[in-house]
Amino acid sequence: MAGEFYISGISGTGFDYQAYLAKYQELKMIPVQMLQADQTRLMAKQQAISAVKEKLEAFKDPISSLLDNQLYDTKKASLSNSDIADVSVTNDAVETSYLLQVNQLAQANSFKIGTVNTITDINSAITASGSLTINYLKDGTATSLSIDYTNKSLKEIMDEINQSEDLQASIINLGTSTSPDYQLVVTSKNTGLNNRITGIDDTANPGDDTSGVFSEDTAKTYETVSAQDAEIVVNGITFTSSSNTFSEIITGVSITVKDLGTTSISITQDKSQIKSKLEDILNSYNELLDTVNAATDRGAPLAGETSLNTMVSSIFRIISNGLGKYGILDTIGDAETTKGHLKLNEETIDQFLNRPDAKDIIQKMADTLENYINTYSDNVSNINQRYDQQIRDIDRRIETMTAMINKEIETMRLQFARLEVYLSEMQALQLRIQNFAAGLQLTNDQNNQ
Repeated sequence: MAGEFYISGISGTGFDYQAYLAKYQELKMIPVQMLQADQTRLMAKQQAISAVKEKLEAFKDPISSLLDNQLYDTKKASLSNSDIADVSVTNDAVETSYLLQVNQLAQANSFKIGTVNTITDINSAITASGSLTINYLKDGTATSLSIDYTNKSLKEIMDEINQSEDLQASIINLGTSTSPDYQLVVTSKNTGLNNRITGIDDTANPGDDTSGVFSEDTAKTYETVSAQDAEIVVNGITFTSSSNTFSEIITGVSITVKDLGTTSISITQDKSQIKSKLEDILNSYNELLDTVNAATDRGAPLAGETSLNTMVSSIFRIISNGLGKYGILDTIGDAETTKGHLKLNEETIDQFLNRPDAKDIIQKMADTLENYINTYSDNVSNINQRYDQQIRDIDRRIETMTAMINKEIETMRLQFARLEVYLSEMQALQLRIQNFAAGLQLTNDQNNQ
């Protein structure tokens, strides 16, 4: 049609540049996603190699213990009757036997402290003035505890005694529920004759119970439990102690008596700790074997890393060559010895540990194993560091590429936005031109009439 003017553009064609940019960004991010997949695989490798490293570290404590000479000097005590006593020993103890006879157990001293007048309420304040003094020995040295009872109740006096380091008190009722007669019972906290109570004194009592609060009459205030030292006989020799523990009569041996009677004591080498550390070595090997097998299996993060399988086989040979020929190792699990778990032979281990050269055999194996573990542990650490570096490098590449793609997309978004504005302006101009052309046509038609 004559005079028609048209400009095509984004709005006019229905072109959605936002969807276009989203798809374009998705395509541009494919290399980034490939890098992220590489990074995920590296992180899985790093996690797997860290697990291997952890299992190698588990060898170090039992190896260190087996190389420590003190492990082979450890002693233990065995009693024929453990109800009689408890015995602890140090490495200084001599391997021998003793016959222990317990004649007497240590006992703490107790006194009942009577009163001049009957006390019927433990919470009522005492109106008299004075002090209660309890004389006693502390490890053989004379000492005393004085309580000012002025305006204090019997319970408050008891509480104050109980705050002391050496004495404890309680209240008993020698009367009835309707006619009570409350009195103190004081006991030494420490046993033995050197910690006994030696006397009771009331400063307001002249001794004839005519005044004061607490009686000094032996018919009212008296010993209820005698102090007593423990007495034992070891191989015919008698020993006494204020407590039930004898820690200085035999070098490296501490005896705590519990009951009267007789028991034998045998001091021998404690081989159980050696056995325990050997079991720890084998358990560490078994766990390392499982970890490496899982990490290098088909489809696993470290599949194809044959060096790890070689490492496990080398550790197996060190243990097997060092101990296997003595018949103390068994394999369990898989039938292939290089893949099977190891355990101690319970029937032969005790006999082996009785060998005079058992210590040298074990320490030689432990020393060889330690050197190998340390070397391979360093190698695994280096591998782990390389994975870490590669992961950081990919991180930087992903960050850089993502930033560049985002910048490009934003630039294109701005260009499309400007184009849209431009096309809108052109469409407005098109409309004005069309209106102008229509006006001219109308004027020309009118002039021709």
